[in-house]
Amino acid sequence: MKIIDFDRTIDKNYLAQQAHEICTRAAFPVDYQDVYNHLFEKENLILKLLINKTKSLAGFGVFEIFEEELNTMLYLSGMVIDKKYQGYNISREIIRKAYQEVNTNLVSLRTQNIAMAKSLLTTFPNKTLEIPKDINSEIIDYLRKITPFENIEENSVIKNCYPNQLYHDLNAIKENFDIEINSNDALVVAVAPKNQKILLKSKK
Repeated sequence: MKIIDFDRTIDKNYLAQQAHEICTRAAFPVDYQDVYNHLFEKENLILKLLINKTKSLAGFGVFEIFEEELNTMLYLSGMVIDKKYQGYNISREIIRKAYQEVNTNLVSLRTQNIAMAKSLLTTFPNKTLEIPKDINSEIIDYLRKITPFENIEENSVIKNCYPNQLYHDLNAIKENFDIEINSNDALVVAVAPKNQKILLKSKK
């Protein structure tokens, strides 16, 4: 297994088809066009590909960079790992590799998937800040300035974030974070990795 970057020698349609098949096997409710758009619609995405021994796609992670005030943020906009490769901490390695390239102040995601929330929270063991645990009104105000989090509420939840429920076990969020989300909601998770601090403007 190896993690590689997407490059122009890889056919986009073929890659999107493989990625859609992985999503289907993982019971992730998206169609081919959804997957293609997520992988290629925006410019300047960081796209990490997990390749197995047969040189087939086994998973992928899609990241964006956001800058606001004095901070930079690596945002994980999507990750799916083929079911037979789950449980080996691969998602953490993909996040870590993307972060090493950009060294941002924050690394974040929004999700209904408790496994992804835990992956991010355990990728950087020496993190200096952990949302939702360390969330406060100043950080909420900061996050609302960034497109993926503009509707975040005080409890680190974005209401009606998704058009439909993506994961069946929403109780896992409640059990792990004592935060209840509904079928269309997302939990915001973010960390400030080692030696990185969120630099917020002081309130006037």
